[in-house]
Amino acid sequence: MRHLVQMTRRELLCAAAGIMITLLVGVPVVAAATPGAIPGSGPGEPVDPGAEQALQVSRGESCRDMLPADTPSYVVCRWMAPPQDAAEVAAFWGADDAANLQSAQPLPAQYVRCNEKTDLSKSPACKGGQTFCKQRPDGWYTCKNLTTDRTTYERVNDGTRVVRTSPPTAGPSSASSTATSATPTTASAATAVASSATPPGSQATIDIPDTASAAPTVLTPTAAVPTTAGPPADYATQPPGGNPATSTPSAPQPEATPTPPPTDSTAMPDPSTPTASPDAMPLTAAIKAATKAHLRIWIETDLVDDYQAGDAQFHTAVQSLIAAAEQPAVIGVKFADNLAYSGFSSAGDVTDFLTRATGALRPALPGKRLAIGIVVPELGCGPSQPCIRAMRAKAPLATKQRVDTYLKAADVDRVEIASGLFGRALSHYQVPHPRTRQPTAITPALASRAQWLAIRALGWDTLAQIGSREYGLAHRSGTPGWDTATATVQIDARVGSVVGLGVPTVTLWGHQASDAGHTYQLLNPGLTPNATWMTLRGLRPRLAVVFDPTAVEVGIASDIAALAKGVAEIFILT
Repeated sequence: MRHLVQMTRRELLCAAAGIMITLLVGVPVVAAATPGAIPGSGPGEPVDPGAEQALQVSRGESCRDMLPADTPSYVVCRWMAPPQDAAEVAAFWGADDAANLQSAQPLPAQYVRCNEKTDLSKSPACKGGQTFCKQRPDGWYTCKNLTTDRTTYERVNDGTRVVRTSPPTAGPSSASSTATSATPTTASAATAVASSATPPGSQATIDIPDTASAAPTVLTPTAAVPTTAGPPADYATQPPGGNPATSTPSAPQPEATPTPPPTDSTAMPDPSTPTASPDAMPLTAAIKAATKAHLRIWIETDLVDDYQAGDAQFHTAVQSLIAAAEQPAVIGVKFADNLAYSGFSSAGDVTDFLTRATGALRPALPGKRLAIGIVVPELGCGPSQPCIRAMRAKAPLATKQRVDTYLKAADVDRVEIASGLFGRALSHYQVPHPRTRQPTAITPALASRAQWLAIRALGWDTLAQIGSREYGLAHRSGTPGWDTATATVQIDARVGSVVGLGVPTVTLWGHQASDAGHTYQLLNPGLTPNATWMTLRGLRPRLAVVFDPTAVEVGIASDIAALAKGVAEIFILT
């Protein structure tokens, strides 16, 4: 505990946030839906209120029935918070620069804080000096300003901070007491980890032992604060990538084999070329705009067609991808999408593609990350054996066993798994309903829950960072989007609960994206925020977006600037 007392405010905030996220990661919660092609799931379409209700933990509802029969016995489902509350709990603790964490109880037995609230905003030093607080036997804190030698007596009662100028006697209130906001008026260097006012959905608290015996110590924060431009500091991890197409971001359709994405025709040319081709200009402009917006930047394409076309075309495509990714602002490349769903003749062919692609990209892009996208239809079947057999027949090279082999052989850092692309096909099969245990058709929410539970059971997160690519939040151009209430429910199901299960990030598809003759949008015309986008902005550190620089609403710079308000990462298509 002596070490806790000596931690700075910034370090304690990070530690407390880490504990909070760890608790939420233990919540086995997932639900998502398919794109607008699924009846009742698109913006503006009627939604059956009873079809996608969240589980009720108080009734003993479990997710165990959604696991396939071959799930290891050690995989269990324990709810630390109801799934519908996962996003709310995270928002409660992270709101207003973690104000609730700062005002939470119990506080350490002694701590040091900066006298000025904004001292640590741009510098690691307490420019206005420090105040040392030590707990008394009666629960009050004696706080001495080490700059002015002024002593106050403080405590928090029912969320309200009380400050006295004279020692407390019988009760907390007197003429010399001053009640203030529960949020400390100064930036605390020792923030609390658990609160007496438990946020909605939380069923766990953490107590910090008393450390009154620790000697008072004046601390000077020493943590360096980055000064270079970059992504938000609270953006911790990135999940694997995945995208519907290259030139045209189109998701595979549930009832038909997706058309392989067209050959990359807009990749950046070899840097030795004296003059960049016109096709490279949109990509360069997009990288520049994304850098200015402090987004983490990936270059995305699909090399499968080039691989199938022969060595010469494959080599050319790889070199173009390398040239685009060599720019300092780019952190990695995603070079395959919906791997093995189509375009390959055998599992050995898939493995050979991965070996050749990573073998060419890894040494040419030192320090850059490699990513692929996959889709595994059978994962949405849960325990339904007829469904599993049908999905394996639909995608024989993209079964969970084969994909498991690919991932163990692939030298990649991220894998993005498509969510909700096979809703129509899965709806023909039944699984036990989580509440009634009665056979029920597989809904998008049930399919997604089964998918992410199975992925966790398979342990793919030990092989690479695993993330979701969500296709169901975009709306067709010319149609109204969801209202706030519907958007909140849909986002809780498709994003909030997925993150609650431990998926680090969710990549959004649908910004001016074309599919089956329709254009899809995340924002309204003119880049105007809608209810869905405004609700998503609260999850910004966990969100990424797919962006095609040749398909924009207003312009490359304007579109990216608008998207950057709601996401922390961007996959730029070539």
